[in-house]
Amino acid sequence: MSEAASTQQFPCSFAQQRLWFLEQLEGPGAAYNVRLAVRLRGALDAGLMQQALDALVARHEALRTTLQQREGVLLQVVADALQLPLELVDMEGQGELALRREVGRLSRHVFDLAEGPLLRAWLLRAAADDHVLLLLSHHVISDAWSSGLLFRDLMASYRALRDGGEPQLPELPVQYADYAAWQREWLQGEVLEQQLAWWRKTLEGAPPLLELPTDRPRPALQGYRGDRWTHILPAALVGELHALCRREGCTPFMTLLAVFAVLLARHAGQEDLVIGTPIAGRRRTELEAVVGFFANTLALRVDLSGNPGFDALLARVRRGALAAYAHQDLPFEKLVEALRPARSLSHAPIFQVMFILQNTPWEAGAVPGLVVEPAETDAIGSAKFDLTLSATEFAGELWLGFEYNSDLFAADSIRHLAAHFERLLRAAIADPATAIDELAVPDAGEADGGSAVQGAVRPLDPGLGVHHLVLAQVAQRPDACAIVCGTQRWSYAELDDWSAALAARLQALGAAPGSVVGIALERSPQMLGAVL
Repeated sequence: MSEAASTQQFPCSFAQQRLWFLEQLEGPGAAYNVRLAVRLRGALDAGLMQQALDALVARHEALRTTLQQREGVLLQVVADALQLPLELVDMEGQGELALRREVGRLSRHVFDLAEGPLLRAWLLRAAADDHVLLLLSHHVISDAWSSGLLFRDLMASYRALRDGGEPQLPELPVQYADYAAWQREWLQGEVLEQQLAWWRKTLEGAPPLLELPTDRPRPALQGYRGDRWTHILPAALVGELHALCRREGCTPFMTLLAVFAVLLARHAGQEDLVIGTPIAGRRRTELEAVVGFFANTLALRVDLSGNPGFDALLARVRRGALAAYAHQDLPFEKLVEALRPARSLSHAPIFQVMFILQNTPWEAGAVPGLVVEPAETDAIGSAKFDLTLSATEFAGELWLGFEYNSDLFAADSIRHLAAHFERLLRAAIADPATAIDELAVPDAGEADGGSAVQGAVRPLDPGLGVHHLVLAQVAQRPDACAIVCGTQRWSYAELDDWSAALAARLQALGAAPGSVVGIALERSPQMLGAVL
């Protein structure tokens, strides 16, 4: 953003401040990029689309905003004007795979929060009548809801220009900077304490880490390399899901969250889970059309104890979600600051798994001659959490996106996880009274697939010792996590190497079968290695 441009400065929101701090701590990256990619089939005028983009940037101050530290204070700096090009990429004749990869590559663009611009726009031409429109923004100026607004406003302006008129979007009553100033003034004193008190009580004693079995040991320093797997549920199943929701008096979000909780509990062996979820954060009608980082994150605690029926679990989830919605105004960054969880550089605080139901208003009004649909793309290549499940309903189907940390999980494990989710959902719909421990377990193919993420408890061969089982894991997946003890993590290969070295040392000292060997170690990976 040009320094010569006329600017204004405003306080930043709490959410912007946290993301800025994380970037200072971890360095710039693509983990907080917000992407919207849509396929536009039909005649498209790139020149008119550029004019529509100009109107969009003029309408929303957030798109002209950067974050800058001035005299020790972090501020939003808003330029009065900004020229943002619609960047054209010719992909004609290169095929679908190349197109998806190029969208993925562009999506990994690293923004400079101080320099900007914090929005980029590309139009990828697959053919004369086939394009992909990619809108990429940094989370400090946008969120999923905002992406939908951007596309809606952009296409409304394009439609007006194509019809020979001028964009006629209604004037916005407020801008994001107005909201940030209001938030800082309102959220203090008694209001802040009431919100904090409820969250402290709700999360008291919650497990700090969801121990999903991983294909690789958790690194000491959390990485953000990620990938994504998409699993599509057919329209018939989605119809049955909505019917179940009507019978049980709950929303699709609550039902899908309950199924996800059963899936996680089954694989992690935990009955007490904390799952993060974003919430739009637009409780006032005048904010609904404003682009900005309004979304907040709620930490939803799910109790699966007592092996309840799925319908009973669904009632628990419904109560917990409604109570959390009533206390949604506390920014997540304030919650972390207040709870002061034991910090670990190896995982996110409070929760490590997120669930998102995308119901943002991204679909534009009809543009004659254009067919609009989601674009299939490669992953951005980053993941903010261990695992994020996002569900988006489109044309009657439900698209499930499993974004995962590829430092922890292999692609095959996530594919098995996605298949298991669908089976659990089908079983819950078929008989909601079924106890959750008896809902669908992985089929034989999945159980034998070598995936670290397993869902079935299989009986052990009584003729095998623990050492046989460990050696089998060393042979099959040596890098998978075998031991977690505090901040220490050993893979099966590390466990085997350590115990083999100790065994060789004991043999050199004369130990033989029947010898008594004492183990004078505190609870640690070394103690388990010595026992092995």
